[in-house]
Amino acid sequence: MASSTVPGAVEFIATPTSRRALSPVVNQRGGTVQVVFEDGRVFELPKELADVLFTAVLKAADGHHLTLMSQSDEVSPAKAGKLLGLSRQYVDRLIAEGVLPARRLPGSTHRKIRVADVLAFADGRAVRQRLITGMVDTLTDAGAEY
Repeated sequence: MASSTVPGAVEFIATPTSRRALSPVVNQRGGTVQVVFEDGRVFELPKELADVLFTAVLKAADGHHLTLMSQSDEVSPAKAGKLLGLSRQYVDRLIAEGVLPARRLPGSTHRKIRVADVLAFADGRAVRQRLITGMVDTLTDAGAEY
C-alpha cells in the first residue's frame, strides 16, 4: 500500500503476490468482516463497509489498482481527467463551460474539483452513453443504417 498524490487518499497497487494472497477471499461474499487488534480485541465491521471492502478485494484480486478517496476530497483537473479517462485539456474545457464545477485556489490559477462532482459527472456521462446506445440499437433493430 502506498500513499496517493491526493491528500487523504490511499492507493493499493495489486501485485502477483497480493493477488495470490487475496484469492482465498474471492468466493466468500456475504460473510462478516472482523478486525482483530494486536491486543486481541475483535471488531466486526458494519455490513455496508464489509461490502465495500469485499468489492475492493475482488478488484485487487483481478489485478486492478485501487484508490480510496472521500467524496469531499478535491483533485486537480489532471487527476480528474485520469479518474474519468479524459484529457486534462478536456476537463479544463468542461470547467470553463460550467459543466464541471471547480474552485480556484486563493492567489493562484490552479483549480480543484470535488471528487463528488467528478463522480456525479461520470454517472451522468454513463447514463447519457447508455441512452445513446439504446437509441442506436433501437434504430439498428428497426433497419436503419448508420
